[in-house]
Amino acid sequence: MKYAIFYSLQAPAEFGVTPQQVYAEALEQIAHADALGIHQVWLTEHHFMDDAYCPSPMIAAAAIAGRTKQIRIGQGVVLLPFYGHPLRLAEDAAVLDVVSGGRFELGVGRGYRPHEFEGFGMDIKKRMGMTNEGIEILRRAWTGERFSFDGKHYQVRDARLTPTPVQNPMPLWSGAGVAAARRNVAALGMPLLVSLITDLEETKAEFADYTAALIEHGRDPKQFPRALIREFYVAPDHEQAWREVKSHFLHIYRKVYCPPFLVFHDVNPDGSRRRVTDPADPYFESENYRRDRHIIGDPEHCARELKRFKDEAGIDIMILRMQFPGQSHAQVMRSLELLVREVIPRVEAG
Repeated sequence: MKYAIFYSLQAPAEFGVTPQQVYAEALEQIAHADALGIHQVWLTEHHFMDDAYCPSPMIAAAAIAGRTKQIRIGQGVVLLPFYGHPLRLAEDAAVLDVVSGGRFELGVGRGYRPHEFEGFGMDIKKRMGMTNEGIEILRRAWTGERFSFDGKHYQVRDARLTPTPVQNPMPLWSGAGVAAARRNVAALGMPLLVSLITDLEETKAEFADYTAALIEHGRDPKQFPRALIREFYVAPDHEQAWREVKSHFLHIYRKVYCPPFLVFHDVNPDGSRRRVTDPADPYFESENYRRDRHIIGDPEHCARELKRFKDEAGIDIMILRMQFPGQSHAQVMRSLELLVREVIPRVEAG
């Protein structure tokens, strides 16, 4: 299993941090991860968020490329409908691959938050069609061949992209939050990124659903690596880890990845399921929510949980958050060191 780190570059005012500070510290952390041999860094994208959630991960990726030597740089994911024309995204990705020496990987998604589409003056109902057409344009553009395209949402007239990416083919991923979208990703022949919020059983089910769809379309699942994003924080002491990260973790699940944008269920004592509809619900700070889902604790606990996902869900690339919103630089750097020095060796030793 390969290990990657994940950044959303949020700067919530309640923690007294600024975007300038967050980006500067993230670049230092990522450069250190590069020196430690971490395989990859992934970025993500949202718009018009109160905590300055990164709206421009392609620019951030260029900054990372300039500060690093070996670490691969992925987008998990950019929201394709918001890039104007897919040819512009194709050009940006190609240049990023050139300046990074062939280290860039593009992940695309269609978006799901209504206020983002409203902000851009776009119809959210068109997102699937725009994304599918955009993926076709990206792939055709990166071949370096002259082509035309006449779609419902985009048109290309006798265009040829230059420069082309260093990598051929250019790695192209997709995220998908619902079963129909996962089947669509399989139909398009793209590897799947599974999000932060699934527990172990849900993770296994999502990959099983996607794998079945790959087979239905005549594709070999072994050719499509499984990548999983997780909340992650490791500290010397198990209780210390949750105590240090709790307020930063809760910012995410009370204000960003929260109802009504995403669906959550708690399990009642009698085994029945209860839908969680209030971001302030105690569920988000409970052990029930973290169990089998988020990896927060001491090195032994974190290694045990990572190994479970590796062995039971067949994960090839484990993508771990390395900077919670508003978290101190010192804590992030310590977590990174513990990951490399104490957690990964335990996982790989079996």
